[in-house]
Amino acid sequence: MESHLKRACLVVTGIELFGHHGATHDEQVKGNRFRIDLELEGEFERALGSDRLEDTVDYSQIVQTVGEINRAKRYTLIESFADAIADNLLTRFSKVKKISVRVAKLNPPGLEEKVSCAAIDLTKERA
Repeated sequence: MESHLKRACLVVTGIELFGHHGATHDEQVKGNRFRIDLELEGEFERALGSDRLEDTVDYSQIVQTVGEINRAKRYTLIESFADAIADNLLTRFSKVKKISVRVAKLNPPGLEEKVSCAAIDLTKERA
């Protein structure tokens, strides 16, 4: 049977980081835990047949890049942190054509009620 690939999406979930991102002075100084989830759509067709790492995006490099972004700058908002991740990964990995990023701040401080996380989901694609 002949088939046609409709979509190939590399998914990397649960990247846990400690960062100094937040709107309050305490968050910027003390830091907090963040969880990053990624969906990367792109040109992975060749990898399906070749079974070669160079024909896809190495997810260890994706995780390393997210860690570098986390350490490079302190973001006030999780929205801008997520946007920086999306833009950087689209720029660095040419095989990625569309990316969805979720940044979750785990146990956000300063709330009267217990909240497990506050998160942003965004999707960007190459122009």
